[in-house]
Amino acid sequence: MTEKTVIDREELIKSVGIGEWIHINSEDGQLKYRASIVGYSQGVLLTALPSAKQLELENVDYQSLFDQPAPLVMRLVFEGVIYAFKSEVLLVNTDACKLLLSAIPEQIQLRRLRQGVRYPCVLQAGLLIGEAKIRGVLTNISEGGCLLRIKAATKRDTIKGLIDNEKATGLDVRFPFEEKDSSFNVMVKSVAADGGDYLLLGLSYVEAGEAAPAITKYLEFMQLEQLSEHLVLS
Repeated sequence: MTEKTVIDREELIKSVGIGEWIHINSEDGQLKYRASIVGYSQGVLLTALPSAKQLELENVDYQSLFDQPAPLVMRLVFEGVIYAFKSEVLLVNTDACKLLLSAIPEQIQLRRLRQGVRYPCVLQAGLLIGEAKIRGVLTNISEGGCLLRIKAATKRDTIKGLIDNEKATGLDVRFPFEEKDSSFNVMVKSVAADGGDYLLLGLSYVEAGEAAPAITKYLEFMQLEQLSEHLVLS
C-alpha cells in the first residue's frame, strides 16, 4: 500500500485524450473487456460498449449485462502509469451509438509501471534463420528482449553465425487482441539446450529500449493482470 498514490480526476482527464484505451471489468472478473474513451463531462466518463465479438457472444443484452449493484473496475495505462478506480454505471445508451456512462470518483489511484521486468508467456512466434522461418514459442518477454523455444533440429551453425556476425533478423509474434502477427527486428544473443529436443534462443530488440507498440501493449496488459488484485480493491 505504501507504493500507491492518488491523483485528482480532473488532472487525469486533462492529460488523457479521446480514443485512449481503458480496461474495464466487473469485480468478480466475469466481465472483462477493453474500450475506447469517448468523452468526459462533470465526473461522468463515456466509453464505448463492447461488441459481441469482444465478449465472445452471439448477441448482447447491454441493459442486463450492466445491470449489477457492484461497481465496475476501470484501469487506464497512460505514459507509463496505471490509473485505477471503481466506477458506478449511470446509463447504457444503445440508441444512436453504443455508449456506457459511468461515474468517476474524485480521487484515482495510480502506480507506475515496472521497467525491465521479464514476464512468462506462451506466444506463437516465427524467427527468420537463414532463408527459413522457424516456428517456435516465446516463453518470456520484456522491454529489452525475449526467449524463444525452438526444435533442436534447427542448424546450430546458422544460429551461431547470426550471433558471431551480430546480424539482425526478423521475428513475427502473434499477440493477444491482435488480428495479425507483429513483425520487428531482433538480434540473437545466446543459444542453449533445453533438454534433448529443444533450443532456447535469447533475443534482443534491435532498437534498444524501443519495444514495438504491440510488445508495449502486451507488457502493459500483463502488468494490469498482475496488479488487478492490489489496485482498487479497498
